[in-house]
Amino acid sequence: MDVEYVGVKQEFLEDSIIYSIARVLDEIVRETDIIESPQQTAFHTNKKPAISLAKYLERIQMYSYCSNECFILALIYIDRIQQKNQDVVINSFCVHRFMFACIILSIKYNDDDYYKNDYYAKVGGITISEINKLEQELLTLLDYELYVSQQQYYFYKDKLMKYAKL
Repeated sequence: MDVEYVGVKQEFLEDSIIYSIARVLDEIVRETDIIESPQQTAFHTNKKPAISLAKYLERIQMYSYCSNECFILALIYIDRIQQKNQDVVINSFCVHRFMFACIILSIKYNDDDYYKNDYYAKVGGITISEINKLEQELLTLLDYELYVSQQQYYFYKDKLMKYAKL
């Protein structure tokens, strides 16, 4: 088997994870945008971001140099937030910031190398004080539970890969 082909195939699968996550979250947002959010969090903004979620995730991937596992962990964290906090509605006014903060936490928890928050703030298009506040609130919403079992990780990854093929 040609090694270059395997590399291209693997790169496609890794890219499809990011786009699958964006598609999943876009579907959630379409449903939740019609619901009035009972609780405004530090993640909520006054207006919807102009950049699509897929483009935003591409930007984060490009400049954070994180592993693809971090994106799957971030999706798991978002799912946990929704399970633990029924009154927090993730909609188009907050999905970018939730995903960004979840990715940053997953990088810090999972990857060996990571940058300081001032760098990540520039990548995410927010201030250093905002990223610190988001990180703190996210940890609270998650009850500081960042560990993801191997079984749960692969469950989500498999679902995303199946979703990518649709």
